[in-house]
Amino acid sequence: MGNYFKTKPKDKLDREMIEFLKSRKLLHINEAIDVVNTKFPNSKYLEYSDYCDVFNPILEIWTQHVYQLLSSNSSLEGSNDIYESLAVLTIFSDEEQELKLQFIFQLFDTDKSGEIEKDELVVALERCIRGLCKLVHLPAPSIKDIDFYAERLFLELDRDYSYTISFNEFKLWIIGNFELQDFLLKYALIQTYENASRRYKEKRILYENFFINAVGNDKCQLCELESIKQLFLTEFNNQQQEILDLLFKTLQDSSNAYLEQKNDGWICKQAYLDVMNAWAAFDASDINYDNEVSMSELKYLIYAYEGDKPDYYRLQTEMEILDMDQSGRITRDEWIKYLCVNEKGKYVFRGTLQHQFNEYDKDHKGMLSIKDIKDLLNNSMKDLKVSYKKLNSTQNFEEMVDDLINDIVQQLQEGNQDQQSNQNQLLFLTWNEFKSFMEKATLKQDQLRQFLAKL
Repeated sequence: MGNYFKTKPKDKLDREMIEFLKSRKLLHINEAIDVVNTKFPNSKYLEYSDYCDVFNPILEIWTQHVYQLLSSNSSLEGSNDIYESLAVLTIFSDEEQELKLQFIFQLFDTDKSGEIEKDELVVALERCIRGLCKLVHLPAPSIKDIDFYAERLFLELDRDYSYTISFNEFKLWIIGNFELQDFLLKYALIQTYENASRRYKEKRILYENFFINAVGNDKCQLCELESIKQLFLTEFNNQQQEILDLLFKTLQDSSNAYLEQKNDGWICKQAYLDVMNAWAAFDASDINYDNEVSMSELKYLIYAYEGDKPDYYRLQTEMEILDMDQSGRITRDEWIKYLCVNEKGKYVFRGTLQHQFNEYDKDHKGMLSIKDIKDLLNNSMKDLKVSYKKLNSTQNFEEMVDDLINDIVQQLQEGNQDQQSNQNQLLFLTWNEFKSFMEKATLKQDQLRQFLAKL
């Protein structure tokens, strides 16, 4: 089947239909199975009228279109395979990959033994592969080819020679088969955490090599911005110019901040890598290559960048903050600006702040209390605590941190005209307020370090 994964579709992918199918849940599919078991317990195929009884609650306006695509003659005549429909709906459903795999495994474990035998694997592959191909307009492989593939696959998966395949053996094969996952991503727009992580790492390496190629070695820590520009303009000549302009500006502004002095025309390697890590995470998640990420893709963006799977509440909070234009989608420039501190029109990348914010935002409400801020600063300033004692000050270290917090919050209030918001800021900081707060806190910490170093 390896060569088959390179097959080209016969027609354009119906993205609207695919996005709809990706919004379906296993709960809906279970309800369809209940209808089948109640009204058609001995049936394997359904004519259109009966198909509507079972699948219309799931497919809604797409029922007829899906039925025709899955039909052998692309019409409402004849009948459609029940299990083929259940399998492809599960593949597209908006659920975690392991849940979908478990559902399909149980669906084709017809004797309910908890293991899949070779004949059951053949049926599962036939229904899944052929059904998927029909929906995305790919020429379906012949049953003979699938049977041959299933025979070889069974021998590969049955590592304990039990003549059956366990769910764990089945799951590990799917997760580790990136050729299959790339196929699903390209033709069915189906992403997985594992594939997002792999794509992110590949992009990170690519961008790191860009810097090395631009300077001619892997030791130099500075690179001319113009050299980076030429590489990107050549490699990504289809990318929107305004997106690239934002990238180059962020690289320049962030490099100046890292170098603690203005050095226009030159890029600092550490600043470059920090920015490009966020850029690579977006690349890995933007499965349509349209510089946008949907709500369903946001979890893969966060996972690729941070390495942790976000929960539902985290996704809701992040979507509200990230979606600056309220379009329901996150653009690449919104993602980069979200991780930057905007100081007087300069976009200084501060991606590490996001990790700190998430670490202390334990209830995922998108706000940190002043107590959270105090804990964060105390932990980040541990190295100063011993030196501070040398001052023999009547004020202890914790009191100094409190004063620092109050001073910065007051500065934030002075820049905010909304009095009600000012009162709330005494208790909580949003992500954008936190970015400004930490910029000022970092400056004060640096000043304190310089002072203590002279003692």
